[in-house]
Amino acid sequence: MDFQLTDEQVTVNDLARDIFSRNGDPQRLFDIEASPERFDRVLHRDLAESGTLGLLVPEEHGGAGLSLWQVAGVFFEQGRTLGTVPLWETLVGGVLPLVRYGDAKQQSEWLPRVAAGDAVLTVAVDDLADARPYGARVRARSGAESGGEGIVLSGTAVGVRSAHLADAIIVPATDDEGTVGLYLVPAAGAGVRLDTFERTDRGLASDVYLDGAGAELLAEGPEEDRVDWLLRQVWIAVAALQSGISQAAVRQAADYTSGREQFGVPIATFQAVAHQIADCHIDTEAMEVTYLNALWRETTERPSRAAVHVAKYWAGEAGDRVARIVQHVHGGMGADVTYPIHRYMLWSTQLANTAGSAAWHLQQLADLVDAGEQL
Repeated sequence: MDFQLTDEQVTVNDLARDIFSRNGDPQRLFDIEASPERFDRVLHRDLAESGTLGLLVPEEHGGAGLSLWQVAGVFFEQGRTLGTVPLWETLVGGVLPLVRYGDAKQQSEWLPRVAAGDAVLTVAVDDLADARPYGARVRARSGAESGGEGIVLSGTAVGVRSAHLADAIIVPATDDEGTVGLYLVPAAGAGVRLDTFERTDRGLASDVYLDGAGAELLAEGPEEDRVDWLLRQVWIAVAALQSGISQAAVRQAADYTSGREQFGVPIATFQAVAHQIADCHIDTEAMEVTYLNALWRETTERPSRAAVHVAKYWAGEAGDRVARIVQHVHGGMGADVTYPIHRYMLWSTQLANTAGSAAWHLQQLADLVDAGEQL
């Protein structure tokens, strides 16, 4: 198998690496974590000015018109420096559904603003893994039933990442006929209330309470299970992000143990340390290859369901394992919150349970095997 990246992927990855590296000072993370927004506006501006926020936006709306195939590496690079911006939430959770299912008006209203850095989007997916049918926690109905017009949503979307920053939220909801669709909800609209809280990774999320909130159905594009399609894109993006986080954490552990000495020699020469870091390196290689395989299958319209579950399983299972081992080999330094390594464990712990835990994805794979579906 040839896992060499294409020229376009290399170019996009290099661009993202440069932007995130320039904004990757760990001291800045302390300042951002102490801010009420938990949002790196300087990084967000640089991503907009470089065109990164517009990579998935069609050219007619001010973007580059690329696909997730070329762009997924951006999330990997974000993970390496823990860039505190809602990137996959905006691009994968917001832009991709608008491009695939939005009408001309919806696209022209939102996509140029995202590309310019003037709008943040997010998506309500964290509780979907436990809800069958997808979207059952939020209901869509005609506004005429309550004397209004258009479509309104009622229900609760749990744990929506960066909802306090968002101009709009993509919310899966079920209509009166039992059809699950994707709806665009202005975050500042009537009938929308946020209960915001701090996550494990020190970012902010919100339980979004919808009570007759105005919404627009994303009604164009192919007829398919739209929530299932959206989740596959999200799982790939999160797997890419976790892969970057884990690789950076292992690199830092290798550097630290090579310089930290006991009994006059680097602790990296101790078998108990070297073997653990070697195991972590193998885990990161498996994480990267499974996410790239899922990305390739999904974006080339090959059977991808099992591959995407495998990628997210590895991201959750191995990502958490790597984070804990890396923390452990740092000894007392790992417990020092002024030292940056602990953040990789916090981010990994959070992502391990984002849009389905490793155990949940493993169960989905078992169900596919029982159903005789092609893996």
